[in-house]
Amino acid sequence: MKKVLSMIFATSAAAIGLFFAGSAYASASTIVTVKSGDTVWGISQQYNSSVKAIESANNLKDANVIVVGQKLEIPSANSSSNTQGSAHVAASTTTAQQTQSYSQPTQQTQQATTTQSSQASTSSTTATSGSVAQQAAQLMEQKTGVSASTWMAISYRESRNNPSAQNPSSTAHGLYQSLYTTSNDWREQVNDAARIYHSQGMGAWALN
Repeated sequence: MKKVLSMIFATSAAAIGLFFAGSAYASASTIVTVKSGDTVWGISQQYNSSVKAIESANNLKDANVIVVGQKLEIPSANSSSNTQGSAHVAASTTTAQQTQSYSQPTQQTQQATTTQSSQASTSSTTATSGSVAQQAAQLMEQKTGVSASTWMAISYRESRNNPSAQNPSSTAHGLYQSLYTTSNDWREQVNDAARIYHSQGMGAWALN
């Protein structure tokens, strides 16, 4: 019985000793004696620590001033690494959250902009197609001196105010059904009609 108790106590003591030894090892610092040519930066690299950690542990006001034979306490590299790792993870998480939070409004803004642009484009197209004949008539009045209302009547009679109108039985094309242009651009059709007017007069549209 005494032997069993002795073994239990011995085992427990060994376990406790290992526990405290492990704890001491995890938190222990390394003591380094400064040699000729040593620098704090070089020592920090050799022992996987940092200049700031060594300065703080040894109350160094100037990391560049150390002397040969001086004892320096080098903080545990594991503690430093864990702290840096945690900070890195936290920073990465924050960055990811910020990226996600800003990504959604950006996508919504792009969708809204696309929708508005599409609506504006549709409105612009409707307004332009509805006033092409009137704009063309006003420009024809400036070029020929004949009233815009007359040119409106001609374009309606010839093409129903459609700059893309094509006569199926001839090559006549556009607002004023010209034989000399196939362009759907109403400005080019106006220029062509003005040339016809100045060479043939209103007879070109049977309005002598």
